[in-house]
Amino acid sequence: MTVSSNTEYQGEEDVYIRLRGAIDRMPIGYPATESGVEIKLLKKLFTPIEARIALALGMLPEPVSRIHRRLKKELIIPREELEERLFAMFRKGAISMDASLGPSRRRYSLSQLAIGMFEYQVDRLNADFAGDFEAYIESDFKDAFFRSATPQLRTVPIGKAVQSELKVAPYNDIRKIISAAPEPIVVQNCVCRQSNDVLGEPCAHSDIRETCFVFGDAGTTVLERGSGRLIERAEAFSILDAAEKAGFVLQPQNSRSPAFICCCCSDCCHVLRALKRLPRPAEHFSASYVAAIDVGTCNGCGRCVVRCGMEAISIREKLAAVDADRCLGCGACVSSCARKSITLINRAGKTPVPFTQTTLYVRILRERFGVNGLLRIAARLLSGKGV
Repeated sequence: MTVSSNTEYQGEEDVYIRLRGAIDRMPIGYPATESGVEIKLLKKLFTPIEARIALALGMLPEPVSRIHRRLKKELIIPREELEERLFAMFRKGAISMDASLGPSRRRYSLSQLAIGMFEYQVDRLNADFAGDFEAYIESDFKDAFFRSATPQLRTVPIGKAVQSELKVAPYNDIRKIISAAPEPIVVQNCVCRQSNDVLGEPCAHSDIRETCFVFGDAGTTVLERGSGRLIERAEAFSILDAAEKAGFVLQPQNSRSPAFICCCCSDCCHVLRALKRLPRPAEHFSASYVAAIDVGTCNGCGRCVVRCGMEAISIREKLAAVDADRCLGCGACVSSCARKSITLINRAGKTPVPFTQTTLYVRILRERFGVNGLLRIAARLLSGKGV
């Protein structure tokens, strides 16, 4: 190992505080807490040297050569060693990597906590990390996650839950999304269910664990990290069938060409659990539809009440009633109704789905920092200054 410092080192704690600040300038943020649990999480992911390397990373993927030039202001490290360290940091889920240009031209970037570093811990999660993440999301992080008017995730309905006369856009049809998804198609274990497992609170909803799909370049990256399993499109549909039968909420990335789809339940999913505690969950999620009850055929059996993970349905005067402020339009209730008394209808005032992942995060940055702040961020990125 050949590493030396080019700057006065202020101590181990200082580098983690600086790294927290860098991650906090990303779209979702990484706020400080009184307990310091966010620093504990960083120390579990980064050694002090790795934290200093991470400070040289940008918000967008960059080649090792550019990162090496920037890092010279902080550390003197041979380029070959830096490349090895960056790949090792990627493999343990501390940073992001883009391998779309091939293994000899890997590019690296700083990662958000979620969606990001937490999800990268799948198949390597332990109770210590899971417990600290739970503590953080229950304190300050949930406010950062839901702060933006444009959420990272959205729901698409299961099966044929939408009213037949409505025209469903391809990006709102789960089967069309998977049919059009670029290969490779990779399925992963659900990191939220694994978190509950290691904390001794296994999912009460289902024994299924492989429920997260990743597509294209993102799928290749997952395989390079050493997690996930390559599957054929036909198996993806079979897994989807099982997820729909279990009543899972289908949550793709909030773009028209999502890189991933999570099949979630409100028992385990940190996002859904946090939403459930809010008075109006639908305000903080991208949902194109809302459930509607046919009072002429509903017999008030209550199956939909049990099936709904958001507590959006109740029985009033012996009939099911939907609270639109709580309904995410997932369609899980539709498949539970033997009398076919529930359908999904278009939600009024729904926001347009971003076209790409880049569009999504640019929109979130603009909402958080304003147009001038977004321009300053763009200037830093273009000038090679990183985050």
